Amino acid sequence: MWTDMVRLVGADPDEVLRTAPPPADEAERRTETVYRSVARRLIGADIVGRAQLLSLEAARFGWPGLAARFASVTPTGEPTAPWRVGWATGHLVDERTARVLRCDGVHAALAERNGRLVAVDAGPFGEVRALDVLDGTSADLFEAPQDARVLGSVQAGGRVLVLTGHEARDRHWNTERRGPDDTVRAWDLSTGEPVGEPFAVAHGCVTAVASAHTDGRTLLVGGGRDGLVRVWDPATGREAAEPAGGHRGRVTAVATAWVAGRPVAVTAGEHDPHVLVRDLLSGRPVGPPLSGHSAPVLSVATICANGRTLAVTASEDHTARVWDLATGRQIGTPLTGHGHRVSAVTTARVDGRILAITGGWDNTLRVWDPLTGTQLADEFTGHVQPVREVGLTTAGARPVVVARSYDGQLRTWHLTAHRHGGDAVDGPGRKTAALTTATVGRRPVVATGRYDGTVDLWDLARPRATRPLPGHTGAVLALGMATAVVEGRTLLLTAGRDGLLRIVDLETRETFGAPLDCRDTEPTALATAVVDGRTLALVGTRAGTVRIWDLAGRQETGPPLATGDDRGVRALGAIAVGGDTTLVTGHADRTVRIWDLADRASLGRPLHGHTRAVERVATALVDGTPVAVTTAGYDPHPRVWDLATGRERGEPLYGHRRRIADLALTTLDDRTVAVTGGDDATVRAWDLHTHTRILRALRFPYRVHSVTPVDGGALLVGFADELALLSRADLADALR
Repeated sequence: MWTDMVRLVGADPDEVLRTAPPPADEAERRTETVYRSVARRLIGADIVGRAQLLSLEAARFGWPGLAARFASVTPTGEPTAPWRVGWATGHLVDERTARVLRCDGVHAALAERNGRLVAVDAGPFGEVRALDVLDGTSADLFEAPQDARVLGSVQAGGRVLVLTGHEARDRHWNTERRGPDDTVRAWDLSTGEPVGEPFAVAHGCVTAVASAHTDGRTLLVGGGRDGLVRVWDPATGREAAEPAGGHRGRVTAVATAWVAGRPVAVTAGEHDPHVLVRDLLSGRPVGPPLSGHSAPVLSVATICANGRTLAVTASEDHTARVWDLATGRQIGTPLTGHGHRVSAVTTARVDGRILAITGGWDNTLRVWDPLTGTQLADEFTGHVQPVREVGLTTAGARPVVVARSYDGQLRTWHLTAHRHGGDAVDGPGRKTAALTTATVGRRPVVATGRYDGTVDLWDLARPRATRPLPGHTGAVLALGMATAVVEGRTLLLTAGRDGLLRIVDLETRETFGAPLDCRDTEPTALATAVVDGRTLALVGTRAGTVRIWDLAGRQETGPPLATGDDRGVRALGAIAVGGDTTLVTGHADRTVRIWDLADRASLGRPLHGHTRAVERVATALVDGTPVAVTTAGYDPHPRVWDLATGRERGEPLYGHRRRIADLALTTLDDRTVAVTGGDDATVRAWDLHTHTRILRALRFPYRVHSVTPVDGGALLVGFADELALLSRADLADALR
């Protein structure tokens, strides 16, 4: 089946995954890997969209031959796509991926049901469901009272219980109350039946739960929004100990363990860099707090290893740490590598070996030996949102790592093997804020600016990075990159949140003079233009002005152009026609304005039509008429304006259903085409001569954040942490 491309692309994705035989050879293994990685995105797509998505995914894994085979699957009568993937980066791909699913519940938790790991979530009317993380099947479990939220799962007397919270709403908006009352209920995950009695919590919403078995009974432990830790008997619904305080803010994590023959609670608070260890029943401290983190702790897990009881803590200080609970001392050095908040941790025993699995705000998972502090596998990639919960299960006797992210995505990976075989190219990676293209010595290059202020240069033929260019101390603006040619030198201009406009010679990689200082007006957008033979840098500001510099003389050409909108200039575009240069500005007040750049004079009244702030402007000459195309984010319909008459040309360009992130103009077969990409994970194109949508939407596995035209009719598309070069179909084979 895996080698039958036409059948594979046309079949139902769930059916393919259920009935796929084991791969017979390396070619089938690669095909299966690509299919599993993007299967969820194939649902609802037609055969052309599926073929394009699978081709792109194969390119991300670094398998151009397989990408070409998928791209060739075109039904009879369907036109050949004008763009095909030339190359794509694979920063997020992982050959170990077993399944990608989505859990839509706001409150959800991983739990084990009948020997299978499931994600349990509650709907708006109390319906509680379980989604199998391995095969994607779902089951309705039980009906809880309305507005139920899943708190977590616990082991109790050989059963797995799901705990739900039911917060009392104050319909009279009584602000004198200290907080809402909460009720915690326990349910048998296998049968869906309620277990024991509800536990009432006065003025303290429960935020984290755990369980412990002592004196022949199972006790439940809950941490609250009020900073208290409560222990109760689910059989009676009554407290088994006095509530214990000691935390600032809500309790973020609760775990239990046995130390010196006594059950203890290990808890963390949202404003505490330390972890408290207390006797479960008396509430008295068991040794000093676990101190060592420099920021609040977000997650805690415990496990017994070699006769010692260990705790692993995950913190906002970008580390996880391992502790001996008997002594309160840290074991070894901190577990580092995430480079961001570590938000989730779990512990497990696999083939007799103790493992700690962490997930973080860098959207990755890592597996550690907690006793030695060594990382045991490549990081697990694929998420585009921070990891909220991690777990471990088995599939066919093979251990499988599981993670749930903040956007509800569930991903599973096989624990063994490498992330990829070495053919995938990581590319720019995380946090690309802006990108542009240029030609340096006949060599096309890509410049990327990141949210950390770094500016990198890449070879367009194959995305290999060189040393970073001079960057910023603040993030590079999304509209903060442009190129210009001054005195025969190709310059890259970047504007950052540090208020500076930096200029670099792309040939020598040296700075072109000192940065231009815009800190007093705060830059928001950047463009370049040529007026009377002078190359100008145009900087839109949050003050609602446009500042204009002569790049050769490095002098501001006069006072800032006041646009009349003190809420800020969001976008800029310029076009020269017959010796006159027209400037188009997009504004926070939802208007588009037109200016004579040489005279700094307004050309007519502001143009109205958008329902959101105008965030992108692109200009072109269409049938001899200068036009501007504008987009306004969550107003998902681009508009085309006739700059000669100051009127809108035709109806808006309909197609996108969600926020438009970027806009570009390019040329296809001597036709001017507007290309947009957005949060609906598509790239769409319109012929500006006929004012009609052309071609099929190009589908991507993640949200599209940038589209940039490249010489020769190609497109550079940024999506999530990835880049893809879409080449003209007739040139794609030459670029492979």
